[in-house]
Amino acid sequence: MKDKFLCVMAHYDKETELRLKKIQNLLLDNGFVGKQTANIPYHITLGSFNVSQEQLVKEKVKKASKEFHGFNVKLNNIGLFGLDVLFIAPSVNYELLNLQQYFDNNYADELEWTAHTTILIDDRKTIQSALPYVADDFNSFTGKIESISLYEFWPSRFILKENLL
Repeated sequence: MKDKFLCVMAHYDKETELRLKKIQNLLLDNGFVGKQTANIPYHITLGSFNVSQEQLVKEKVKKASKEFHGFNVKLNNIGLFGLDVLFIAPSVNYELLNLQQYFDNNYADELEWTAHTTILIDDRKTIQSALPYVADDFNSFTGKIESISLYEFWPSRFILKENLL
């Protein structure tokens, strides 16, 4: 992937944010800080784009906010990417899949899309130590996707946020 890129994200309602923050706070309270991007709300990445497409993607985010309604997702899985990323994943439903496919442009061809919300990024030893804390405390729950946003990465730059209908 390129050094700089745009990222469209689906964001949760405040109650879901608090539930995810509780999981992350459990890790922080036990000394697991991680390397995940700070100061970005919990989210599900929907698509990545070249920075040259910023205006086009902004318009697409605005258009999507007028075409898609907020919807519920069942957050019921704990997962790993390799042994360096710990995440909570929803069951992919019709609404989430349609929203993701709206923003899928194959910019990151080498990566398959997996709906997830990152909780901790660190080395394998740290992830293996952190996993039991999450697993022992985790209960599936229903959250709500209520908005989408556009960010540029590295460094992170907020561009736009729109509420869904």
